[in-house]
Amino acid sequence: MECPFCGDDFNESALACKSCGRDLRLVLPVIEENARLIREAEGLQREVNRLRAAEARRSDPLGFWMLHLGAYLLVPILLLLAVHYVITVMLNVPLLYLRLGTLAIPLPFGLALLWFSHHGFRWALVYGAIVGIVSVAGMLTIIGFVDDIPIAPQNAREWREAIEYAISIMLAYATGNVLAALAQRMVPRTLDATGAPSPAVLHLVRLVGGPASQQTLRRRAQKISDNLGTVGTALGALGTAGASVFAGLRALFGDVS
Repeated sequence: MECPFCGDDFNESALACKSCGRDLRLVLPVIEENARLIREAEGLQREVNRLRAAEARRSDPLGFWMLHLGAYLLVPILLLLAVHYVITVMLNVPLLYLRLGTLAIPLPFGLALLWFSHHGFRWALVYGAIVGIVSVAGMLTIIGFVDDIPIAPQNAREWREAIEYAISIMLAYATGNVLAALAQRMVPRTLDATGAPSPAVLHLVRLVGGPASQQTLRRRAQKISDNLGTVGTALGALGTAGASVFAGLRALFGDVS
């Protein structure tokens, strides 16, 4: 926690600030209550943002869908097709660069979808799936015309590679959305933010925390709950990112045994 008098950090169980020596017993409840209110305000602001997005979708569906179709679908699709054309047709460089490039492009659009338009993971999966399917279909069409070969995959292996490539694009889109959720949890918050810890975590702290006041146990439990939430979001980002990379590169390097 941060001392309200001198701004230095102090231990949550301290009775006085080690830097300025001021008594902290009277101000600790105020600090905790202020942090709790800040956290509640952040949650309410996110809910307001979601409601505003839903209202914009309801009140002006044409404007909403024009913005979303253009900014979150058409632009990433065009960028993916442009990168594919430059790498495979104009430069004819190894496909590894194409895979890496087409994994990186959808990610910021998934991030922007949550950060600016306040649409979460399910929206990102749907948008990512559309971007992946349309982009891969466009890439197959480009190769078909340039090389004068059939556009559609001709066997099970080619179909599997096309599907895996589309899935990797979808997961990259979703990864950006999860990273935005992680940033929203971490940027405005510190470990001193308090709220209502879950009963299970509070019970665990009582069992392993040793003798301490109820207030101290509650602060410890809330810190654990906050960290678990942040770690869970981070693991979700790592999981979708890892799955995206695996699906995108598997077709390039062959089956992983």
